[in-house]
Amino acid sequence: MTTESVESKQAQTETGSETNLTVDDSFPYHPLACDIDQTGPWGFIDRSSRGITEWLNPILIKEARQSLKSRQFIITFFLLLVASCCWTVLGVVINTPNVYYLPTGSSMIVGYYFVLAIPVMGMVPLAAHRSLAAEIDDSTFEMLSITNLTSFRIVMGKLNSSVLQMLIYFAAVVPCLAFTFLLRGVDLLTIVYLVVLVTTVSLLVTTLALMLATVAASRAGQTMSLLMTMAVILLAEFTCGVIAVESMLYSNNTLTLEVWVVLGTCILISVSCMALFVKAAAARIAPVTENRSTGLRYLMFLQQVLWVGCIGMLALIDRNSEIIVLGIIVLGGYWLLMGTLMLAESPELSPRVQRGLPQTFLGRAFLTWFNPGPGTGFVYAVASGIAGVSVLGIFSFAADLAVTRAEIPIYTTLIVIGYLAGFLGIIRLIAMPLCHRFGRMFSITIGTLVTVMILALMAPSIITVLMTGTVSYTYSTIHTLNWGWTLAEVADRQKYQIFDASFIMCVGLIIGAFNLALLFREFDYRRIAVPERVQQDRQGE
Repeated sequence: MTTESVESKQAQTETGSETNLTVDDSFPYHPLACDIDQTGPWGFIDRSSRGITEWLNPILIKEARQSLKSRQFIITFFLLLVASCCWTVLGVVINTPNVYYLPTGSSMIVGYYFVLAIPVMGMVPLAAHRSLAAEIDDSTFEMLSITNLTSFRIVMGKLNSSVLQMLIYFAAVVPCLAFTFLLRGVDLLTIVYLVVLVTTVSLLVTTLALMLATVAASRAGQTMSLLMTMAVILLAEFTCGVIAVESMLYSNNTLTLEVWVVLGTCILISVSCMALFVKAAAARIAPVTENRSTGLRYLMFLQQVLWVGCIGMLALIDRNSEIIVLGIIVLGGYWLLMGTLMLAESPELSPRVQRGLPQTFLGRAFLTWFNPGPGTGFVYAVASGIAGVSVLGIFSFAADLAVTRAEIPIYTTLIVIGYLAGFLGIIRLIAMPLCHRFGRMFSITIGTLVTVMILALMAPSIITVLMTGTVSYTYSTIHTLNWGWTLAEVADRQKYQIFDASFIMCVGLIIGAFNLALLFREFDYRRIAVPERVQQDRQGE
């Protein structure tokens, strides 16, 4: 082949290629292809959607893709649709021929409640618990720690994924709730009441399940946390079922103003509990060098303020001091539990935590108790509990609420203060050497709490049997250790003596003061300066 023939073939090839690459301007292109600079309306939508996806939590996107494609979600959603259709047909058949003439929406909405409650309040919390527990099993938090994701964003991504599943389940059942409105007997406020009730309880149980998933890292501990989650789910299903059936079937005038006030109060307290559970779950998976306690203690203080305010408001509406008495007892038990959990914290503070300690005199005087540590946690729980129950007791006395015996709230306040300081001090004295020997674990402090509370119930009867040979059924001073009998006597007995209440408070405060002698080591921490290298890294960011 000559050189001239080769050159002619190359020229023909180039000419053919140019002919094939010629663009036909008459061909209609899509507007997105023409708007390459994204200046039109579609470009604005494209930029906005891209910004939203970049703003969303990446854990939410990952969990949504995995959960919505999982077999568990597909089967649950399919069964939900089948159950909704079956109950619609079955309910109409059962109520025939009354469905044509009489209001039958109340009986139908109860069935739809159970159809909705099982997946929303049962399957979603279990899936959230297992999802976060699987991250701990697979040790993926170490990989996530090198990213910009904080522990709080990880937990919020899991929670948002659960909320997305709830919305999908609601989208399948809410049209059926509208069908009950057409059948009469159910108004729109009742439907809103039911939806708000189910949503609040399901979110509360889901956040609690996320927190329980981070409590234990071992297989045995995770099994126990799963069993606890299932027990909480069953309790929530039963309680909400009773409330729903009572509201829809047996109470014609349930949704009064008082009911909405109580519902709003419960929602407010539940939201604070959700924030506490999410913060606690994030603290459990956060690095040990982080300050994992101060934020939780601020939330506890906020919860106490909300509780005191809500109890005072309900007592003023009902004009009954029994609500105050209940609020005092619940608040004392709350701080006893929180103080027991704070006893499992490490007394050692990392340099990163010490850089954020208060440095002024007033700051150390009032904010030291928010620092991590079992000693500061003990003082914080006792002081906060005493302040909270004292405010409720004084409020009950000053508000002049209707009560058969005006001294009952005051006696209850004195007794709860003594029990809180005394029992928490005993728990600390027992758990402190155990934690020093076996390590800081919640199982030690919680086990000590359960043991002490059970022995307190049994010890007076055992002592009475050893001294007299028989069980005494008459309350006396020796039974002051029995907290259950004592609180019942204050409410029922007409001549409960102020001496017994003062005796309980004095003994409890003495035990609490004895614990203060072992706390001075944690008060020696002072704020340290930020290293120059850390300052340079922060400026570089």
